This record gives sequence, C-alpha cells and structure tokens, in this order.
Amino acid sequence: MAGVEIRRVVKQYGRVEVLHGVDLSVRDGEFTVLVGPSGCGKSTLLRMIAGLEGITGGEIAIDGTVVNDMPPRERDIAMVFQDYALYPHKSVYDNMGFGLRMRGAAKSEIETLVHEAADILQIRHLLQRRPGQLSGGQRQRVAMGRAIVRRPKVFLFDEPLSNLDAQLRAEMRVEIKKLHQRFGTTIVYVTHDQIEAMTLADRIAIMKDGYLQQYGSPDEVYNRPANRFVASFIGAPPMNMTPASVSADARMIRLPSGMDVTPRGANLSACAGRDIVIGLRPEHVSLGDDPARTPVAGKVELVEPLGSETQATVRVGDARFTGRFSPEAGLKHGQDVTLGLALDRAHFFDAETGEAIRLAA
Repeated sequence: MAGVEIRRVVKQYGRVEVLHGVDLSVRDGEFTVLVGPSGCGKSTLLRMIAGLEGITGGEIAIDGTVVNDMPPRERDIAMVFQDYALYPHKSVYDNMGFGLRMRGAAKSEIETLVHEAADILQIRHLLQRRPGQLSGGQRQRVAMGRAIVRRPKVFLFDEPLSNLDAQLRAEMRVEIKKLHQRFGTTIVYVTHDQIEAMTLADRIAIMKDGYLQQYGSPDEVYNRPANRFVASFIGAPPMNMTPASVSADARMIRLPSGMDVTPRGANLSACAGRDIVIGLRPEHVSLGDDPARTPVAGKVELVEPLGSETQATVRVGDARFTGRFSPEAGLKHGQDVTLGLALDRAHFFDAETGEAIRLAA
C-alpha cells in the first residue's frame, strides 16, 4: 500500500490550462473519490497519476517517490477503465492473467492469483468465456479482477460504473466497497455521480473548472460545504438556494419579493447587514407551523411521488423550496401550505463570492 501526494499540479494543453495548481494528499489505504461535473479535470488528474498524461507543473508522488518522469509500468498502479479495456479475442482467464505474464510470473502463480480473484468476484464460472459473451456487469468484474491480481500499491478507477444500469451500479458499488475493506489498498476513484462519491469514499475531492473546491469526509462536504458550488453539487435533491439580505441588527431576513421573516434558532450576527444566499437541505423543510422553525406561506408548484416519500416544490414569493414529505400529506399542485424552515440548520453564503459564512454558535 502507498499514499499519493499531488503537489501544486498544473496541466496545460497548448496555452489552455485545465488544472490550476491542485494540492491533494491521499493517505495510505484511503479510498478517495474525485468528483465533479464533466470537464472539471478529474479524469485528467487520474490519468496523470497513472502516467498516461504528462505533468506541466508540480509533482505527483506515490509511496514517497516522485513519479513525474516515471513510465506507467514502473508506478505499481492498476487502473480500471470506464470501457473495461478487455482483449476481445482472449478468454476471461487470459485477460486477468495477462499483466502477470508480461511481468514474468510463473504459470502456477498466475493460476493461483486469477482463481483467487475470480472467487472474490464470483466469476470463476466465466473464466473460459470471451468478453463478447459477458454482460456489462460481468465485464467490469473481469476488469476489476485483472487489477486485483497484480496486487498494486494503488488502484485507480476511472468512472467504472457509468456504463451500467442503475441496479448493476448499486450492486457494483457494494462489491468495490467490499474489495477495499478486504485488501485495504489505496484507491483513487473518479466519478461524476455524487451518490457513488458519498457511499464509497473515506474522503471526497470536489472539483470544478480545474480547481479543487473542497476535500473532506462525506459528512464534512455534506454538512459543512466550503462554498455554494459544493453545497449545490452534493445532495439529492440539491440544496435549496435563496438570495436574501440580513438586517443590520441580524434579527430579520428579507427574502425575494420583500418578504421578511424572523429566524428562529439561528445566530446571524456574522451576516448582519449583508446580502447573502441561504442554503437549506430538503430534509430541513417541513409542513406546518413548527415552533422551532421559521414559518413561511407558499403554494405547491410541483409534486413528485416516490413511494416512501413525496418530494414537492413550494413557491414562497419569488423563492422556491423543495422538501421531502410524507405521502400521507396528500400534497396537490396549487395547494396553499405553510412551510417550516429550519434556519438553524441552514447554510449561509456570501452573495458575491459564494464562500460559506460560518455562524457563531
């Protein structure tokens, strides 16, 4: 096992800079997920760790050794790709053992390691088939098995589940989590799916436009987002965002359309006299006049029944709040309702910079 250090890493294509001095430290044995929208630079960074992309500036170190000029084969990493990258003319067994043969491993060692990995991934019965005879989920297991048999210092995963349907993605997430728990190998995993990030990661690195926005545990990025982008990107449904202003004495919040509300349970002294954006998770929006929450009147605009819960969007003046409600509430489009906003659980962001404003306790 080994840690990965990314120090002020820059990547340019010609005059275009796509990574802007990224700093990231992945601990030995840690499962780190790089997440962000398409084009944010996460896959480019992963390929730089692997040695498949050159480094314009900065350093990347694996197990304490700077690998900037080291070819991929010498980095002791194994990579699992989005498109599986299997040899179509070779059997599953030969695909899984190919890397070991190239390293000169003995036939008996290859057989032992391939069978062990096949048992872990429950694909021993597929060893004599070719990739064209397998489902997408089976191909991804083979690709993972090919990585496992090498016993690398670091596993790299580049959106490995994006080609699978929803049920298979959920199943493979469990398998990948089990593999990490079993082997404890350092993993750097790229995805655009924030659910994958939250369920798999020890720590999440959230990227946007080639910049690292926040690096922390799933709890940290969800409950203490560094800025408005992180708050909006992590969580489904997304966090409600509402522009507002706070009175000079911090006792009143003015919502869009001039609606004034008195916050209950929130110390807004850090926001006094400022234009802000209020961020409120859907689970912190309730129905009815809860004494612990700030009441606002609104009209239901959208109802989405999901079986165990109903997601509904309520218009409050020019603002909109989406919440999770009980199906028994029987919400209907156009219905007048009172919402309770848990402003003591809200996040507050500077209206200009988008950076989080930390409130006093």
